[in-house]
Amino acid sequence: MSGALPFKLVSADSHIVEPPDLWTKHIDRRFLDRAPRFVRGGPEAGDGFVCEGLLRGQTAGVGLVATKRKYANPEVYDFGGPGQWEQVPEASWDPDERIRELDREGIEAELIYTSFGLIMYTIEDREFRYACFRAFNDWLAEFCAASPKRLFGIAMIPTDDVARDVAELERCAKMGLRGAMIAIGQESGEGYQHSRFEPIWDAAEALAMPISLHTAASETDFTMTGNMFVDFSCGFTPTMYTVANMIFTGLLDRHPKLKVISVENDASWPLPILERMDDRWKHDQIWAPPESGDTITSGRKPSQIFHDQVAATFMRDRTAILSREIIGRRNIMWGSDYPHFDGAWPNSQAVLAAQFAGVPEEDQRRIGRTNAIEFYDLPIER
Repeated sequence: MSGALPFKLVSADSHIVEPPDLWTKHIDRRFLDRAPRFVRGGPEAGDGFVCEGLLRGQTAGVGLVATKRKYANPEVYDFGGPGQWEQVPEASWDPDERIRELDREGIEAELIYTSFGLIMYTIEDREFRYACFRAFNDWLAEFCAASPKRLFGIAMIPTDDVARDVAELERCAKMGLRGAMIAIGQESGEGYQHSRFEPIWDAAEALAMPISLHTAASETDFTMTGNMFVDFSCGFTPTMYTVANMIFTGLLDRHPKLKVISVENDASWPLPILERMDDRWKHDQIWAPPESGDTITSGRKPSQIFHDQVAATFMRDRTAILSREIIGRRNIMWGSDYPHFDGAWPNSQAVLAAQFAGVPEEDQRRIGRTNAIEFYDLPIER
């Protein structure tokens, strides 16, 4: 599908599905007997990956990514139960098929995240978790190297052993990965303004590697009510708190070249807080001083810091598009979420064109293409 829009898209949020041998082939040999591994479960149980230490159990099924049926019926959403590997689109793990998929969808390039790795931030054994992340990063770099001007990978980076994690960030940059995903929240409850995290922000600035906060990628559970409709509808709130904390504690002020992106939380969540943050910053100075002394010192308002350094991706969020003057024309980016069941695919161009109804072409191009290119400094035409 192409031609619904007068330009090719760039997806700021797409995914691979880890092939069955990813971890057994790439993980540090010390952990081979514990490596996440693919298991056949038959039609009743479904196929999946077994991995120790996950928050919600030891097995992650493929049902949510066994999405070939979406090609025949884009509005089918009965995924999540048992699924077989044969139902996972080949373009999820084969780079040649992926390029053919992009061509069909009218997408020039995309930023690519893990699928099963999103839930691996909860692994308690930090050495094992690091080994899993490093193995994934190796595989993703190989995948993207097949088409280095169209496929751009986002590394998985832990934040427990900061010196080691900085080294992994630097290694991933050398391999060509374009950004780094960290946990939205720390199990310890520690905020990222803590001084021990400073080397990570220094390195991300120096390497021009944006930091991603992807929904569900956290050491803590994002569910709060037990009602999944509620929890998924409000699932952006952990990221909202993390970003607001980065702003008010001066983290982004101290690192003015650091870029942070909220991923798959849709993009309208900043709408109710930007003006409110500025208002609280103006009126609460006397009675609510920061206990640690970490605060904004540059003279920028919180909303300006957001507009200078923070972005958000969406799949379907006409509210954000129509509110682009407030959220920021340069701060909103489209993502297909391919190949996940609720993604804005297939027929990506037509889906986004409907969202763009009444929007000037200049803003369409910026949201659907240019913003991602500029944010990640991709080596393609703007």
